[in-house]
Amino acid sequence: MKPVNSKSLFHLLCLTLEKLDSDEIDVAKASAIAKLVGQAGNLLTYELKRAVIMSNEDYAKNHRQIELKEFDSLPQ
Repeated sequence: MKPVNSKSLFHLLCLTLEKLDSDEIDVAKASAIAKLVGQAGNLLTYELKRAVIMSNEDYAKNHRQIELKEFDSLPQ
């Protein structure tokens, strides 16, 4: 399973809890997974908020598209 939305992220958390309960993984690994899922959730929230803002045509046409810009520090 690849987490791709909030439902699949929640499913991953539930699977992690089941593995933790059955001692398949330790608390440190479960904590790391939970933190990563939290960060993925933050990214989903950002994308939703950005989509709402960009749906305003006046704002969208004047907004600089930073996602289109290459990273200056990364080699091509």
